[in-house]
Amino acid sequence: MSEVQFGLFFAVIIAIFSNALGKDNDRVISPRVRKYGFHVYNFAPEMLLDYASAHKLNHIEISLTREHAPLESFDRERIATLNAFAAQNQIEWSLHLPHAVNLADIIPPMQWRHLNYFIKAIHLAYELHATHITTHIGNFFWFPVTHWSRRKALGRFLDNMQKIIALCEAKGIVIAIENLVPIPHGTDFYLLGDNIEDFIHIFAVIDSPALRFCLDTGHANMAEGVLAYLARLGDKLACIHYHDNRGFNDEHLPVGQGTIPWREMVAELTRMDYAGPYVSECRNIHPHEAAELLQAYFNDTLIMPLGRP
Repeated sequence: MSEVQFGLFFAVIIAIFSNALGKDNDRVISPRVRKYGFHVYNFAPEMLLDYASAHKLNHIEISLTREHAPLESFDRERIATLNAFAAQNQIEWSLHLPHAVNLADIIPPMQWRHLNYFIKAIHLAYELHATHITTHIGNFFWFPVTHWSRRKALGRFLDNMQKIIALCEAKGIVIAIENLVPIPHGTDFYLLGDNIEDFIHIFAVIDSPALRFCLDTGHANMAEGVLAYLARLGDKLACIHYHDNRGFNDEHLPVGQGTIPWREMVAELTRMDYAGPYVSECRNIHPHEAAELLQAYFNDTLIMPLGRP
């Protein structure tokens, strides 16, 4: 065998080996391809920075809880520390407002209190270079008629959101409104955003790039289902909170332990070319392990497209 022939033979062997290695690598999690992260609510976010960096998780959603991260605790020094770490480790922040924040509150002084809190959160998100702020739409009491009360509550939310949406647009801050679990009929208290039509109505009234949608997979599984939410609201998607359940309780199970059709969901997200952030809300499992479980569905979808046996 001549040197030229040997060179060609060697090049072919290397090409075959590299191709095989590449196929194997398709099944290895690549957290930097999709933006995987987690929700922090039981700890100060600073306590989990090294963990996020070590496991290449690049999104942290900070819950503004009074115990660990109240809004007023973010002074210049704390903001500078978080921003420096984010820049060094390619990590992005988002904020999750407390559940008690209710722009649909029926009492005017409470509306103003919630609105002022929201405005302060927008300024904090701007200082942290946050990708978005996640919030619930609000809640209402059924009396006198559930349907009428819901529309009035949605109207109050929209009136107040229109007061701050220009500020969001000016500062480049996205508000991601999250879908919630349906509360059984016959109770005195209901949640806005427990059905798709609430979001359709909101986005029809406010058509702004600063107002988008946060899909909570577990909540959706207890309502119309994740596929229905993606079909109707996928073009507004800003963030995904992922966890599983069996359709009856908000169990926050690891991916694959409930009844969510994960394979069909990730096939649709792949078609949409949605990269994230994917924020784990799975309990009893570390966020990087939750990311591996979700990424496995993406790997399987790439290797064996939906519709093939």
